[in-house]
Amino acid sequence: MRLLHTSDWHLGRSLLQGRSRRAEFEAVLAEVVAISHDERVDCVLISGDVYDHKFASAEADQLMFETVVQLHHDRIAVVLIPGNHDSPERWRAYAPLLKEISVHAITDLRPPHEGGLLAVPSRDGSEIARVACVPFVQERSFGTAALLFEGNERWPQAYAKGMGKLLHAMCTQFRADSVNILMAHLFVDGALLGGGEAEVTIGPQCAVRPALIPKNASYVALGHIHKSQTLEHAGVAARYAGSLLQLDFGERGQAKSVTLVEASPRKRVRVREIPLRSGRALLEVSGTLDELKRRASKVGDAWLRVNVHTDSRIPGIADRVREILPNAIQVSPVYPRARDTAPTPALTSLRPREQFEAYYRAEHRDEPSHAILSTFDEVHTAVAMEQE
Repeated sequence: MRLLHTSDWHLGRSLLQGRSRRAEFEAVLAEVVAISHDERVDCVLISGDVYDHKFASAEADQLMFETVVQLHHDRIAVVLIPGNHDSPERWRAYAPLLKEISVHAITDLRPPHEGGLLAVPSRDGSEIARVACVPFVQERSFGTAALLFEGNERWPQAYAKGMGKLLHAMCTQFRADSVNILMAHLFVDGALLGGGEAEVTIGPQCAVRPALIPKNASYVALGHIHKSQTLEHAGVAARYAGSLLQLDFGERGQAKSVTLVEASPRKRVRVREIPLRSGRALLEVSGTLDELKRRASKVGDAWLRVNVHTDSRIPGIADRVREILPNAIQVSPVYPRARDTAPTPALTSLRPREQFEAYYRAEHRDEPSHAILSTFDEVHTAVAMEQE
C-alpha cells in the first residue's frame, strides 16, 4: 500500500496585523492533492491539528472540505484524528457526512474493538491497512481515557508512562497479513521542536519515551511537532510529518514536506520525504533604516520580522519600516546600550515620576517627552485621588 502522511495543517492560522494566509493554504493543499494523485496513494493519514482553533472559521472549513472532496474524486481514502487544537465535538458532527466520501474521522479515543482500529483497503482491494488511531489525550484526562481499557488498574498513573501502555493496548489487534499503522497526536521525548507548538503540551511530563512505542507497527504516523523528522531511537519506522507551512517565526528557515510510506505485510516499509514548494518563507532581518532599504530587494515575498536599529526613539518607526518592507509583520526597535555614567539609584528611593522616567530610559534608551510626562502626571494624580 501507498500512504501519504501529513499533519498539523492549522487551517485558519493568520499572522500578526491580520495578514491572511488563505492563498498559501490553498496552494499547499492543492500540492498535497497533486502529490497524492501522482504517487498513486491509497490513503492519506492526517495525524491531528487540521484546524488552528477549536472554533474554526468558515474559511478554514471550506479549505478542508475542498481538499478531502478532491481526494475522494481521485478515489483516495482519508483517515484523520483530532489534535490539541481541534474540537472533537466538531469532528463528531462532521464524521457521518465525511464517511460518505471515504473520510474516516476517529474523533475520540476508543479501544481497538470499539472503533479505535480502522481497516482501510487499498484501491485495488489486494491489501489492508489497519490504522490504530490515538487522538490527542490531555494530561488531566488520561485517567478517564485509561478507564476505556481492560487492565488499566495496572497501568502507571504518570501520563507519559501510562500513554506508553495505552499505545500498546491500541495495537493488540494488528495482524501479520496487514499493513499495521499507529497514528497518534502526542509528544515523543527527544523530538526536535518546530517552534510553533503549544508549550503546555510538550513539557517533560508529556514526553513519551521512544522505547514505549509499540514495535509491532509497520509505521507510526505522528502529529503535534511541526518540524518534520524521523525518530531514530523508536525501534520502528516512526515519523513526525510536520506542518505544511512555516506557521510562525519560530519555524523560519524550516523546509516543509509530506511523507510517502510504501508498505506491505511482513516487509520493511519504505519511507520517502517529499518537499513542499508552496507557502511564503518567514524571515528575520535586522539593520538601520538605510541598511533595510539596501536589503529590501533581497527578501522576495517573505513575511518579515524586522529589528530596526536606531540611536533613539523615532515616532512612527514601524510605519517607516513598512514603507520600505511592506511584508513586515513584526517591527521591533533596537536601541544601543546606554553607558552607565553614574550609579543608578534603587527604584524604591525614587518618587513615582522619577521611577517612570528611569523605566522609560531603560526601555526606550531615550528621554520621555513632555507630553508623555504630562500624561503620567494626570494618571498618577487620578489614581492617588481614588485611593484617598
